[in-house]
Amino acid sequence: MASTTETQVARAYPRAGFRADIQGMRALAVIAVILAHTTGLPLGGFIGVDVFFVISGFLITGLLLREHERSGRISLAGFFGRRIRRILPAALVVLVATTALASWLFNTPRALATWWDAVSAALLVSNWRFMAEGTDYFHADDAVSPLQHFWSLSIEEQFYLVWPVLLLVVLGLVSRGTRPVVRSRMVIGAILLVVVGVSFVFGLHQSQSTPQAAYFSTGARVWELGAGALLAVGAPLLRSLPTAVRVVLGWVGLGGVVASALLVSGASGFPVPWALAPVGSAMLLIAAGTGAGAAYDRWLFPITNRLSAGIGAMSYSLYLWHLPILVFIPMLVPDTVLSSIPGLLAATFCVSLLSYLLIEQPLHRAPLPGSFRGDAAGRRAAWSNWRERFAAQYLYSAVGVVIVAGLAVIVLGPALRMPVAAGGPAAVATSTGDPLAGIAEELHLATEASSWPGDLSPSLDDAITATSSTNPARACFDIGPTPDVASCTWGDTAAPKHLYLVGDSTALAYAPAFRAIADQSGGAVRVTTIGLYGCRFTADLIQNSGSGVMDDCPTRKHDIAERIAAEQPDLVIVSNAFAAGRTADGRAFDAAAMMASTLAETADFDVAGRVVFLAPPPLGADLGTCYSRVSSPQDCTVGIDEAWTAFATANEAAAAAAGERFVSSLPFSCVDARCPAFAGTTPTKYDSVHITPAFAEHIAPAIRQTLAAVGAL
Repeated sequence: MASTTETQVARAYPRAGFRADIQGMRALAVIAVILAHTTGLPLGGFIGVDVFFVISGFLITGLLLREHERSGRISLAGFFGRRIRRILPAALVVLVATTALASWLFNTPRALATWWDAVSAALLVSNWRFMAEGTDYFHADDAVSPLQHFWSLSIEEQFYLVWPVLLLVVLGLVSRGTRPVVRSRMVIGAILLVVVGVSFVFGLHQSQSTPQAAYFSTGARVWELGAGALLAVGAPLLRSLPTAVRVVLGWVGLGGVVASALLVSGASGFPVPWALAPVGSAMLLIAAGTGAGAAYDRWLFPITNRLSAGIGAMSYSLYLWHLPILVFIPMLVPDTVLSSIPGLLAATFCVSLLSYLLIEQPLHRAPLPGSFRGDAAGRRAAWSNWRERFAAQYLYSAVGVVIVAGLAVIVLGPALRMPVAAGGPAAVATSTGDPLAGIAEELHLATEASSWPGDLSPSLDDAITATSSTNPARACFDIGPTPDVASCTWGDTAAPKHLYLVGDSTALAYAPAFRAIADQSGGAVRVTTIGLYGCRFTADLIQNSGSGVMDDCPTRKHDIAERIAAEQPDLVIVSNAFAAGRTADGRAFDAAAMMASTLAETADFDVAGRVVFLAPPPLGADLGTCYSRVSSPQDCTVGIDEAWTAFATANEAAAAAAGERFVSSLPFSCVDARCPAFAGTTPTKYDSVHITPAFAEHIAPAIRQTLAAVGAL
């Protein structure tokens, strides 16, 4: 009976040893990921992760099944011990190094976020954290976490916390009687088909309904690991494939992986259904090589050569280190050879090679207390064999560390000596009695500053953290029933002039300025600030992904229009985002169409000739990305974006034609077509779009002067 089982196992896994083709697949996958993150090409390089999932599912499931079919058991302690030795040492080094650098270099909110990213990665829930944070993998403008790539490792390990236990239970129930290997494999295959099918359907739904979450979702990704596991279960069916068929399947699979990297887009439908392309192609490649001989390897030379196998062997270290290097080196040595694309790729390779030789490989192969039997002599022999294998490698690697460290001191020396952010004097303008002139001078000084002012209030860290939560009008722009107008009105109730400020989040950002105008008017002005975050005040409903916005926007606009028409205020100021969009029924709206729809909406106010269209400030740099302990104010100073110019032109022309007025934000946002991150001692924005409440209050006199200049106040 034992010999029969051994024969079945041998046939089931005819090529269970080293596979150069799989190492080559790993090399191809990791190169695609690194190039996509470094250069933006290939566009679909992210599919390398999907290839890794298939490989992992195939290898781990095959290992578990072979163990059970040879010994009649699966040692969970042995399995998890191997996983810990394989995954944990290098990962911990990357996590510690990354959090240390983040604490030194990043602004406080981003550093704290990186710490939480590290904790979630260590707890194997990194993907769930990015889902909860609403991270968009395909939005390159966001400040990327240097640990974002740990999401895929979390999904793998979540799968392997459950799958071996399930295998152990099922195999214990069905692996008795005659032909246990065949029967066990059939039952496991049936279970996998259900798992793959359910996960695929779930992923299809989630990819359409919440694509950002779907990318990081365990449920939407398990089918990819399951697909590889199915190949391991069905390995006996592949043993008799002719070499010619294998070669054709292998080249089709290889071409499919390459084509997927070149053509697959993350715009929509990912991971389901478009991950079918790389997953199916990877399955063809693995199937073609299962049970193959040396002749097959010669035909598939692009992935079976020694270079590919070597890169594949260190693919884990390459994957772990590439993103921290891509994030940190440009911060430390911007505009240098090392921060160029070739420099980043070279740094990634060198650091990863050292990590592979010094950490990953030796610790992966280190004997554990339970991995050998015998007395003290046996333990000494095991360690002696380990030292014999890795001693020379450690020596050469240590020399490499010294060389790399020396180069780092030379190249990174200036950055390492750079003072930590912000301690310079504030760039405050001399008071001239002219608010617009004063703001212009402050902006000009900020565009020439070489260091951050030491007395910014709020601090840039606080500005990033607080966002709109400190805005006094926040409740007047929240989702839900239309707020009571009285609670959103500032100034003396008996004031002779009554102003309304309405719109989306740009109007909310301006609200503190108008409250200050009311408070500083000496009882002459009262202001009602009301709108809805994410809701454009246009006649057409504009798409917005914010929770509840599409449901509440029509009612909010209708209620406010009715109130304005009934109260007949002296002035209605409308401020909407300057960004193209699509209507609820899918029509594309450019600047001209958006302004036409805005005019149609304000017609319902019944205040013809008393409407002012107030432009939002041009897009600024994202403080979370540009501001760090080693950055300069000029890193956060930007020009005027083309979209803002197009919208301003359309708004001004349409407002004039309709007998209304348009007010540009440039006089209190930018100077000489440059928009800095602070003016005087006040940060201008808390993200790339919205001004801080403190800056809104700071520019209130300038806004009032601008409104007076156009005859609105």
